[in-house]
Amino acid sequence: MDSKTNEILQKFSTQKVKLSFVDDLKKYEKELEKGIDELMQYATDAKESIAKGKREMDRLDAVYKVAQRISEDVEKSAKDLGVDIPQVKQVKKMISAYEQQKKSLVKTLK
Repeated sequence: MDSKTNEILQKFSTQKVKLSFVDDLKKYEKELEKGIDELMQYATDAKESIAKGKREMDRLDAVYKVAQRISEDVEKSAKDLGVDIPQVKQVKKMISAYEQQKKSLVKTLK
């Protein structure tokens, strides 16, 4: 083959490689687009879950305050009467569990 023919073949060969890269780019573009859509959905789901968690924590804070106040009143009254009320211990146990759980959840839900 003469040099002109070789030169033309090399140009076509180079063009083929470049077209192959364009096809690859299209695949990456589609993959990135799909991944971005999924990430956005995950972010939306996470935001919704965090909002639900905050609402539940607010609700439980109110329950916690009432339970704490009532359990202290009942415990004092029971002590004055000389009786033991097992529910007071159970509620105090749950209050303590909530306090511990809330400490870790506050960081997560912010």
